[in-house]
Amino acid sequence: MDMAEPHLPERIVTSLISSDYARLVGRTLSEQLDYLVDIASLHTRDELLRRLGRDRALVRRVETWLGSHGRRLRRPTESIDSAMCGLEFRKRRIRRSRLGARRRRLEAKAAAKVAAKATASEEPR
Repeated sequence: MDMAEPHLPERIVTSLISSDYARLVGRTLSEQLDYLVDIASLHTRDELLRRLGRDRALVRRVETWLGSHGRRLRRPTESIDSAMCGLEFRKRRIRRSRLGARRRRLEAKAAAKVAAKATASEEPR
């Protein structure tokens, strides 16, 4: 028995990355492909049925694929905002922005110390 991770047909991938949710998740095709699980999990079952031409078998493939990644489709009662809060792409962006902010603060402190030392060494004794 083959225990390989399920994969998505190209038709499904193309449909997911052409959705409005894909543009919320990533600006480039590369980013969107990296976060395809996030994009898929933002859809409800009804939205996917409409996108995939009412093909229930394709929707079940997406559900199986999401399940293999420990994820699920968004419930109709869940808002898109609440669904997006815990997504991986947001966590990574937040981490990156926090690291960048910390780096900028540290660089500013280091520059202030250098300037203070330079000023102190220029003062007559």
